[in-house]
Amino acid sequence: MATAEKVMQFRLRNEEKERIKRGADLSGVKTSQFVLRAALREAEHVEADQTNFVLDRDQFNAFMTALDATPAPNDALNRLLHTAASWD
Repeated sequence: MATAEKVMQFRLRNEEKERIKRGADLSGVKTSQFVLRAALREAEHVEADQTNFVLDRDQFNAFMTALDATPAPNDALNRLLHTAASWD
């Protein structure tokens, strides 16, 4: 098992600390491990919420149709497509 290399500190009220300690005790793990697991689980949920989304069949078909559609002509797109890349 890898050894942790970083330390993270934060302030909390006494009642929050006691509640976390009770949860850790009931889970049979050290308080630091309890907090780490909870924080990682929350981070995973936040990341998933920002990167994954669920669509029903009709929504998915509309989404794919929009992705496959040719973009409507506009001045900004026209400039982009007709400007040489800086590395050329």
